[in-house]
Amino acid sequence: MIKHIVAWTMKPETTAEQKLEMKRRLEALSGKISELRKIEVGIDAGNGTMSLYSEFDSEGGLAVYQMHPEHQAVVGFVKPLVAGRCVCDYE
Repeated sequence: MIKHIVAWTMKPETTAEQKLEMKRRLEALSGKISELRKIEVGIDAGNGTMSLYSEFDSEGGLAVYQMHPEHQAVVGFVKPLVAGRCVCDYE
């Protein structure tokens, strides 16, 4: 199993509503991309950073998820809101 974790630093002007919409859109990918086994998205209550935890059966499944049109549509929404990100993938 591959675990995929992303942590985002949000731009200062990103609103609470935009963060909630980002969370909603990411979590809505569950059931739309068969390779995605689990997804959780959190918003840090203290500083508003965000994180994603997801699981895949294999690196190939993660690659399919990353290129999937549904995921890419969410990426298009997320990119303008984010100042930086860190990614960790592990077994």
